[in-house]
Amino acid sequence: MKKSPIELINLVFSAMMVLLTFTGAIVFLFTDLMSDKAFGNKRIVLGIIFLAYAIYRSYRMYAAFKTKEN
Repeated sequence: MKKSPIELINLVFSAMMVLLTFTGAIVFLFTDLMSDKAFGNKRIVLGIIFLAYAIYRSYRMYAAFKTKEN
């Protein structure tokens, strides 16, 4: 099935957002980058929020892709 350029741009943007938020979650949970500004529980909560949003966004992207496929 042929997709319009707008749909392809939306798909690429969604994939980039998933990668960006997942990378942010990994950075906050497993590295000490910016540990002087975000530390302790704030850092863990922020990492979990980023991870949850990445999972939510990837599910929405998957559901939209499956809907367009049918």
